[in-house]
Amino acid sequence: MIIDVDTHWEITGDSAGVDPMKPWADQIPDNRTHLANAIAGDLLQVLPSGRRPSPADLLPKLFERAKESGGPVILHPRHDSTAAERVAWMDSVGIDHCLVNPGGYWQKLDYLRPADRAVAAQRCNDFLTEQLWDQQNRLHSVATVDFSDLDAAVAELERCRERGARAFFLYTLRGAPAGGPPGHPDWDQVWAAATSLGMVAVIHVGNTEADFSKWADIGWDLPDGAGVGGLIRLANTQRLHAAQNLVASLLFGGVFHRFPNLTVLIEEMRAGWLPWYVATLSRQCLSSPSLGDWPWPVSGEEMLHRNLRLTPLPGFGDSDALDVLAELPDMVVFSSDFPHQEGNADPIELYRPALDELNGEVRAAFMGETAADSFARIGDPLPAVA
Repeated sequence: MIIDVDTHWEITGDSAGVDPMKPWADQIPDNRTHLANAIAGDLLQVLPSGRRPSPADLLPKLFERAKESGGPVILHPRHDSTAAERVAWMDSVGIDHCLVNPGGYWQKLDYLRPADRAVAAQRCNDFLTEQLWDQQNRLHSVATVDFSDLDAAVAELERCRERGARAFFLYTLRGAPAGGPPGHPDWDQVWAAATSLGMVAVIHVGNTEADFSKWADIGWDLPDGAGVGGLIRLANTQRLHAAQNLVASLLFGGVFHRFPNLTVLIEEMRAGWLPWYVATLSRQCLSSPSLGDWPWPVSGEEMLHRNLRLTPLPGFGDSDALDVLAELPDMVVFSSDFPHQEGNADPIELYRPALDELNGEVRAAFMGETAADSFARIGDPLPAVA
């Protein structure tokens, strides 16, 4: 069984007229500003107001490309998806199951008043599950949940699972965990729901806003400054830290102890850091005079290997993806990022010839068995595909 744990679904084609965020259009900036915010908004917001670059200044290449083509300013190529089209593509490359993340529309939730976010998130989930409904046995939506009220969040997880979702986003807002630290026992009702419903928690690069409040102003616009290129490069350095903080909260807060069947999946965060980070956290879990005794019978290292997964993305620069797999064969899983620009329409070929040179058991684990086991451990395995 081959499982693709990271694909996307944008609002294009037949779905363009049913934008779930339409009721809040008056709170949402134009698409160009939204694109700039999606890429670097957490940094832009804390720059001095008079020294924030315009979207055109921040993303000149994208604006130039749009002008040359006569089309809109976009990051990813337009791709008109239907459930039938997506499954046909899967069949053409040999993929059995896909987790399907919501597209960029879900990031518009950040603009809304707190009172509107939960309802808007529900509409986003309704939109995606309706799009995938005809192929829900192979296309499994990833829900976006407002965590400001954890009781309501559990109810939304239950509702989304009934509509076919098999995963949900875990995220930060301006560097802070949404709903509070996920390792706190207050969150246990969320993790209990996830493990009883058969759902995986997903930390995606688009979900990990950072706190740039003391770091943003690097003098990009001053003489001898780095220019807008330095600014946008800085904007993409902190998301990994937010993901690591979420993982550390779950480990040291005892979530992986209390919910041994939970799986947390990291997507589009590069791969080369994972062996170092696992080794570092594992050392922090050892009993010592300075740290005290490790409080649980299962070691922290074993918990990480059991509960944490990561997918590399060669199209995004993960040239060492299979090296990381060789070092952590039980933690690394396959994805395409289809149809985004850093993904690939023939993703299995992208890993070859090195993929074919792997030990057969390691290759099978990477391509699907490890991901399948994550769902099987929570008692709701993905079905075999005829």
